[in-house]
Amino acid sequence: MTGTGTTPTLAEPLDRLDFILPDFTRPMWVSEAARTTWEPRLQRITRAWLELEWRMVASGGRACAVTMASPQEFLGRSGDWADHGLSGLPVEIQGTTGSYAATAVALEWGKAFVFRFVVGTPDSVRTFKQALDANDHATIGRLLGYPECCYEFFRRVWIDEGMVDTTWPMAVGTRRTREGLRELTVDGPPESNILWRWMGVRAVPHLPCRFDCGATATLGRRFVELGREAGYATEMTWLIEILRWPVEWSALHGIAEIKTPIMKVSTRTDATARRYVVRHPGEAYPAEGARGLGFPYRAPVQMAFTATATYRRGLENPIHPRPRSGASAPLTPSAPDWYFTDNGFTSAATMAACHAPIVDAVATMLGGRGGAVLDLGCGNGALLAGIRAKCPDSVPVGVDADPERIVHARTQWPEDADRFFVGDLFDSDAIWPAGRRYAVALLMPGRLLEARPEQVQRLRWRLRTHCEQVVVYAYGDWLIRFGSLRGLVEAAGLRLRDGQDGVTAALVDVDAPTLAERETAHEPG
Repeated sequence: MTGTGTTPTLAEPLDRLDFILPDFTRPMWVSEAARTTWEPRLQRITRAWLELEWRMVASGGRACAVTMASPQEFLGRSGDWADHGLSGLPVEIQGTTGSYAATAVALEWGKAFVFRFVVGTPDSVRTFKQALDANDHATIGRLLGYPECCYEFFRRVWIDEGMVDTTWPMAVGTRRTREGLRELTVDGPPESNILWRWMGVRAVPHLPCRFDCGATATLGRRFVELGREAGYATEMTWLIEILRWPVEWSALHGIAEIKTPIMKVSTRTDATARRYVVRHPGEAYPAEGARGLGFPYRAPVQMAFTATATYRRGLENPIHPRPRSGASAPLTPSAPDWYFTDNGFTSAATMAACHAPIVDAVATMLGGRGGAVLDLGCGNGALLAGIRAKCPDSVPVGVDADPERIVHARTQWPEDADRFFVGDLFDSDAIWPAGRRYAVALLMPGRLLEARPEQVQRLRWRLRTHCEQVVVYAYGDWLIRFGSLRGLVEAAGLRLRDGQDGVTAALVDVDAPTLAERETAHEPG
């Protein structure tokens, strides 16, 4: 039984190079929150799967199972197998890496090792050993319960063609929602999604022939049902949830990257001179998943703001834009490298992507009106330039401790050069004169964690008394360290407005400082 749909032919075969890298698997989590939540769940799913491999044999669902175990684990499980009329026969001794490996790990004497063994009834184990000795892959596939279509695929791709990763040919044979020569978007039931196997998450023990293989999906549902019956209902729920998330596989120069909402894995694949991509869209997304503009990530949630009369009056500002002949210098391909390196980015494209949610937030708040926008830590004013491009009547004001960045800002803003100041965002009196009001202030809340308590208290007072609204933002290591913008904001002593989870830019409430805090900050009551 094969998957449904007509096999497309547009995608090209892998243009393979004549080398294969050593096997490796390296995971990287998107945040500590994702790791804390999902690493123990992945471990429980993996342990449950090791049980289901042989329990499917005990239930009569297949004749044999092949799995791995340390000598201690092998001895511990043998009693359970005997209780179900099964026996285990080691067929190979391998080294161990503690992670997924597509091929056997060479044994190094004196180091940890595992048994690769077959479990089944005595007659089935004997037949399996005979087939293994005879290199009879067809009989082995039948004993392991692999669908016939998947065995034929495995024989052709893995055995005859000698590939070490079946992802691309699997995608080529799948009904696709979008396709190109080297980029495919595929769909199929979660049970047939094998792209999580490097992380220990799978619903079937074999490599399917396609992402929409009906026989594979049926077998996967039997494994999941068995898992629930065997006391692993929670693990099976997690397993299916994960397999329904979006995931992207890409390959270049023998290295594959598997991107998921919670982690990225680098591993070995067949070497190619050009990049190949397979995307599985999925239909769910974890709360701990990273937010981003590119697949497989979901974009930050669009912020919603009130439109009360009080709010609209808050956008009034005594700083009025002076007449000017043109807006700030736009970002162009010829812009110097300092345009993005001043602001801590490795490319202009990365900077634009990170700035986009902040620009959208400010544009939504201003609602087409003018107003002074204060950037606390403005770098060279690139973020304010993005805001000006979307809000032509906005008035830029910036402060930064780096004189060179302010020189660059004034170069970009010649008609507003006197609105950019060299100074400490906590103590620069130039941006906090009496009676000055800002429609919006921009702040990276991590700065509050780097300052002295009296500096933080003084800035809170000034934000409260000089600014109608405060937008906070973060990206990169700050989000990874605290798990989310909300986590960073709360650590900094601020309060995110309701409904702002999962964003990289958001409106915050700044509580009025207490009398003691005002006295410490030397501010008037």
